This record gives sequence, structure tokens and C-alpha cells, in this order.
Amino acid sequence: MRYNINACVIYNSADGTLTLPCGTSPEAQLSTTTNALLSFFLHHTGVVSREEVLKKVWDDNGLTSSNANLNQYLSMLRKTLRCYDIEHAILTISRGNLQLNPDLRIEKIDPDPAPITQESQPAEAPPHPPEQIVSSFGTHQNGICWYMASAALLLIALLLLALTLVGKEKLRPISLTPIPHSHCELLASDEMLRSVAESAYGKNFDAVRQRLKLECKLGERFVFFYGDRLETNGLGRVFLAHCAMHEDNPFSYCDNYFYYSWKPQ
Repeated sequence: MRYNINACVIYNSADGTLTLPCGTSPEAQLSTTTNALLSFFLHHTGVVSREEVLKKVWDDNGLTSSNANLNQYLSMLRKTLRCYDIEHAILTISRGNLQLNPDLRIEKIDPDPAPITQESQPAEAPPHPPEQIVSSFGTHQNGICWYMASAALLLIALLLLALTLVGKEKLRPISLTPIPHSHCELLASDEMLRSVAESAYGKNFDAVRQRLKLECKLGERFVFFYGDRLETNGLGRVFLAHCAMHEDNPFSYCDNYFYYSWKPQ
């Protein structure tokens, strides 16, 4: 089955290819799991639970399911469709439920093929473990690894562990403070602001954002962390979350970027 999505791109669920409406040949191809995920939402346009998505896309195809995997491939799918001016393709509803954005204009171009299964396509290599990820980010082409919520959860867990070992205090949620910074909505943790100068913080944020070619838009916000080593020798770990709001939810979804070793250009 082929779908015309928002009159911006032609999606073929049989092979996961994406073609411009005026194009004659595909310009991108989704990975096997990302293709199965998009196909599922196009066949289930109402509100669905995360458990149902994990069962249909992962468990029923003999793959190990987890919320981390779901978050990862949701982020990859949203990022890919955003390259075709399709914003907020998959919405996060209350209680963690998900839904294909009802505002999208979906037009079926030809009849349904046989149901898509992951066994009918080439085996897909599992996501790289953290030790194998290089510190570079590119476009939406195949082979590029996008970090997702799992990196954010790992970083927050490490911060909470460090606070527990050093202060021996009761764990508290990390509070985020808005930082006046041009026209970007920028948030930082209190611990981050206590450890670095605000001017250096803004400078490093701009350097990472421009490297990733991210623009500041209304309704979107950034959360930014980096290690103290960046201040001393210009080389350190950097984390940036690019989040979008939906209705009254300030963090409906986030695209997360993590550099193990980053140095300003």
C-alpha cells in the first residue's frame, strides 16, 4: 500500500521507501522496524496503548520489546517525517497512550498488499551499544543512529546516583530553570547552573544547536547539559534534548542528542 501523507511525501509500506510527490524514484528508505511502526499507525488511527504497539510491532514478529526501543524508533520516525515538513506525526496522549496525528491528511494510492512482517524483510541489525556510537550527527539517511529518551533516562539516573553518593540526601526530582537566551526557550538544571558560568553555558548551547542545525521555534524548548571538563580542556560529554509541546503537555516528545567527546569548533 502506498500513502500520500499531507501531500508532502509518498510512503510505500511494502518496502518502507519515501518519495516526493513529484519524484520518480525514492529518496529515502525506513529501517525495517521504523517501517513496521509507521505501517501500524496508518492501520490503527485511533488512540492505542504502548503495550499494543509493542506487541504488534515487536512481540508478534519475534523481537524483544521494551519501552526504550519504542521511544527510540518513535523518535527516528518523527525525525524522518519532519524532514518532509510533517510535524508531530505521532502524538503522546494522556497516560502514555499514542495516536497518529488526526490532523494529518492521509490518502491511500493503491490497494493493501500482504500484511507487513519483519520476517519478510532483511534482518535488521540491533541498535549500536553506547560504546560503538561515534560523536557525530547527520541527516535522516539510512545508517545514522539517533539517540532517544534512553540516553536522557541514563543521564538523569547517573545524576541522581551522584547526588545520592555525595550528599546522602533524599532523592528529589531534577528542577529545570528557564534561561534567558535570545529567542530560544532554554532550560537548565540548578546543578548545571551552579557548576558553570551562564555566559559559557549559552555559548556552548549555541555551538551544539548550530552543529545539529536546529532552529528555535514557538512551542519547542531545549534542555542542555555538559560536563565540567568542557570548561577546562575543551573536550567533554554533551547532552541536548529538543522537545515539542502538545496542548498542555510541556514535553510531549523529545529528540535527544548525546556526544561522548565533543569540542567546540
